[in-house]
Order: sequence, then C-alpha cells, then structure tokens
Amino acid sequence: MTTTGTSTATPAGIDREAVITGDAVLLDLRTASFAARMLAAVIDGALQMGILVLGTVGVAFAAARADLDDGLVAAGVLTMSVAAYVGYPVLCELLLGGRSVGRLAMGTRVVRDDGGPVHVRQSLIRAVMAMLEIWSTAGSLALACSVIDRRSRRVGDLLAGTVVIQERMRDPEPERVTVPEALSAWAATADVGRLPLALRQDIRSFLPRAGAIHPASRRQISRDLLHRTLGHVAPAPPPGTDPEEFLAAVVAERSQRDETRLRRAQDRQQELSAEVRAVPFSA
Repeated sequence: MTTTGTSTATPAGIDREAVITGDAVLLDLRTASFAARMLAAVIDGALQMGILVLGTVGVAFAAARADLDDGLVAAGVLTMSVAAYVGYPVLCELLLGGRSVGRLAMGTRVVRDDGGPVHVRQSLIRAVMAMLEIWSTAGSLALACSVIDRRSRRVGDLLAGTVVIQERMRDPEPERVTVPEALSAWAATADVGRLPLALRQDIRSFLPRAGAIHPASRRQISRDLLHRTLGHVAPAPPPGTDPEEFLAAVVAERSQRDETRLRRAQDRQQELSAEVRAVPFSA
C-alpha cells in the first residue's frame, strides 16, 4: 500500500495530517509550528556550541600539554566539530526516539512521513543538511523552505522523508454547558431522555467551537441540529427560541439529570454496602 497524506478539517490554528500507514492505520499528526521548531533549534544550537567550545578548549589544552603538532590539533578540532554538528543530533534522535533536548522542552518529535520512527540514515541526512541550511546560512535557507512547505519542513526533512510533529499539546479546559436563563423553566419540565448518544455528541462538539465557525455555516449547522433534536424532545421550546440556546438547554438539562441519577445510584450503593457490612455473619 502506498502511504498517502490528506488534510483533515480541524479547528483554526492546528495543522493536522491524516496519514494512512502500510498497516492501514490512520494517524492524526499535528505538524509542529515554525515557532516551536525555532525555539527547539535555539536550545539544541546552544548545546552544540557548548560541545564545540568545550571540545576545542580540551584539544587546545591537550596540545599545549603534550606538544602536539598542528595536524593532530586540526584533526581534534574537526572531530569535535563532527561530534557537535552531526553526532549530537543523530545520537539524540536515535536514543530519544526522534527527540533532542530542545524538542523535549518544546514537546516535538521527528518522525518519518508515514509516522514511523526515524532511521540512522534519515538522522544523518538531517544533520548533514543542517550544517548547510542552518549553520552555514544562519538559518535563512531553512526558514525559506519552512515557510514555503505547508508542513513546515526544511530541506533536510524533504531529503530524508521526515516531518517534525507536535506530540505534547495543552488540552483546552472543558467548558460546561449550562441551561440559558430564558429556558430554565421549560427545560425543567421537558422530556430530554430520548436524545440519541450520537446526537448529543454532535451538539457537544458544535457548541464550544461555534464562535470560531463562519456565521453562515454556524447558522446552518445549528438549524440542522435543531431539526434533528426536535423529534426527541417534548414539548417543543417556546416560539422564537434561539437554536443554540435550545441546544445548550437540552444537553445541559440532560447532563444534570444524568448526574443526579448517577449520584443517587452511588448513594444507594453505599447504603446497601453499609447495610451488608452491618449484618452479623451467622455461626
């Protein structure tokens, strides 16, 4: 099976890639933003410079103590450069599963285009190309490529077949839907117990993100959910009720009743357990 990637509809500000692997598994990847990648690169770059500086100082100190010739000193400096620019990123990606110190801090990770872990060859290609597009050009080449590519990949990612994903994201605080004041009296006596689970999930998915939807689409979706809900609710809401207020009242009232029913069942279970423990065992 050929690996394919297609964009999926997501909330604004989140870039996701739907990837179907060779095992027919659908992966929902969130491409890391350029800002997150840049901050991770700054952290890793500082560490690489630290490795290079400390290694060079160590080579210079050893040359002064052992009176090494210029050829050995140059070889030592070259070794430290390779360790800093190539060894550090390759070892980090292999030992930390596509991460580095900077990526651990920013919650990002390098994966293959099909979502699998990177190989040594791919890490080497990324590290070698980073010397050209990041270190040699002060990051200008990587910046230009990341801006052009819709998945924010640099040249090394394009050649290696990799992408940087955001694996740690802040979960939004859940918003509790409440019954609008104007519909509190109607909701208290309405029959909302027949609302299908799939319909409740659609309403709960729509209400929190309604403000980010285009007004025309927002009205269309709210009216569609209204017509789907009216057949499961009795009596109908007062004339002129706003569709979104009606939907909020229905799901909020249903949630309150479910919570009350669950709380009573838990209280009853605790009472029965207490009664059972209080009964003395027969001899």
